[in-house]
Amino acid sequence: MQVASLLSFPRKEWSRKHAQVMRFLFEYGGKQTLGEDYIKLAQANEYTLLQPGTSLLTATVRGETGPVLIGASFIKDYGEEAFLIAVHPLYRRKGIGFSLLSKQLALLGKMQCHAGLNQLPFVNLCFRAGLTASSLTKDPSGRTLLNLEGDSNNTVRLQADPIKEGETLCRFPS
Repeated sequence: MQVASLLSFPRKEWSRKHAQVMRFLFEYGGKQTLGEDYIKLAQANEYTLLQPGTSLLTATVRGETGPVLIGASFIKDYGEEAFLIAVHPLYRRKGIGFSLLSKQLALLGKMQCHAGLNQLPFVNLCFRAGLTASSLTKDPSGRTLLNLEGDSNNTVRLQADPIKEGETLCRFPS
């Protein structure tokens, strides 16, 4: 798998790659891409990606006909204006989202996002990538959101100990 910025592609290929990423995020990003974040991605151009705190990354694998897009992430203004991430369903739970978010955090230095409390896979991904929960807020529809933020200086990544074969699931019986 290769993670690359859309700016690394030649100028003449940029608009085609941008359209490909937009289609991908619309198709595999779920309900989150139907909002303002997706519109900001649609309005983005090469100049936008040169602004501080803005990045568009793609994850590809080698296919028979060339690189195949399997994941994408768009962050604008360190996540305050827009935060999108999607991984193709066939490649989920293989570390693609983690690689995208980790690279975003390393490139940008800091970022933040909001997650609904019912989006547990996304919240777990953010925690694994180094983001921490900072507060709870409500969106305009009244849904409770968890505010997540992180910076590249925080090198502590809390990992759960995997359960070994034969080990009991309850570590602290009462």
